[in-house]
Amino acid sequence: MSDVPCPQSLLGVKTYFLRADELAKGGKPYVAHRLRKFGIELAMKVKGPDAGPYLLRQFDLVDQEKAANIKCPPRKPKPPPAPAPAPAPPPEPAPAPAPEAASTEGGKEGEGKEGEEGGEKKEEGGDEKKEGEKEGEKKKGIG
Repeated sequence: MSDVPCPQSLLGVKTYFLRADELAKGGKPYVAHRLRKFGIELAMKVKGPDAGPYLLRQFDLVDQEKAANIKCPPRKPKPPPAPAPAPAPPPEPAPAPAPEAASTEGGKEGEGKEGEEGGEKKEEGGDEKKEGEKEGEKKKGIG
């Protein structure tokens, strides 16, 4: 580590400096440098009277690491995003209605339908008269 022993006032941050030394020897100089700088930052907040020589030694180590031009290791590239799922196929068209089978009851096929249609026409005609009456009332109110 260093030739200056760690003072009593900095025992709380000594772990940062020890770990920085391990990382520097273990092939991770960038991480060691950042950890040592963080340890110095914390140690300066403690303001121990006996911390001066130890901190000066740590500053010297940071300067040496900086002079070695330590760079951040390259990041691993992120994997490309997964492709969007294929859109669902359009729904199949509704099947055509089956032709109506001939009735077996003996009557004509169209009899029931004609009676229903005729009833609907009468109702429509009644609506037309009511509309005509309403228009006449409007004309009287205007004039």
